[in-house]
Amino acid sequence: MIGKRRRHLLIFAAILLASCTPTGLVERRLESQLPKYLGPADAYDVDIDGLQVRSSAAERVLAVGERVRPEGAPVLDRLELELLGVRYDRDAGRLEQVESAQATVSVTASDLSTFLEMQRNVREASVELTPPDRATIRIRPTFGDFSAPPGVTVDAEGQFVSSGSQVLFEVSEVRAAGIGLGGGAARRVSREINPVVDLAGLPVTLQVKSVSVNSEAVSVEVTGDPTSFQL
Repeated sequence: MIGKRRRHLLIFAAILLASCTPTGLVERRLESQLPKYLGPADAYDVDIDGLQVRSSAAERVLAVGERVRPEGAPVLDRLELELLGVRYDRDAGRLEQVESAQATVSVTASDLSTFLEMQRNVREASVELTPPDRATIRIRPTFGDFSAPPGVTVDAEGQFVSSGSQVLFEVSEVRAAGIGLGGGAARRVSREINPVVDLAGLPVTLQVKSVSVNSEAVSVEVTGDPTSFQL
């Protein structure tokens, strides 16, 4: 029992010492700043490579967020942000220069469904993803003269595309009870549900470069304006 307790104390001491190194201190400081810029999350973890203490510079900063909740977007199941050529202001406790920034964002089909139900005139939304970039969104719409009675759903098939800071779902076909409703219905649904992801509300400037899907999640590749990452 004493030996086991001693091992636990040694592990705790090792973790504490690691977090008190210059690299560890900077990592913890940046972790505390991320919710203000990317949104609250279940957890953030920052790793720094090539920290030069005297010049307060680092070759690479990797920030990973789990269940990030930015304003105006679905919950991001995972976010990986990579910053290169970083300079850090130790006194102010923030980044002061970044040479390049890129990120990968993952949104699950379930979280996208929840977002559509909460943010749009839509009920009973569900999303079925089809690689490499398509989906069927099943909804019960409630917008204007385009609505469905209880128990009747509309299937909107289409493709995810990038547009600036947004991910759009371009609807190509809409069916109800297996019957195609025509191009007008497709355009109406597209207008009502888009954008499905919008990163414009964040304090940092992000541009969506590509969108792909697997059977469970939408993956979004993003680049950032380096000057906006002066946290």
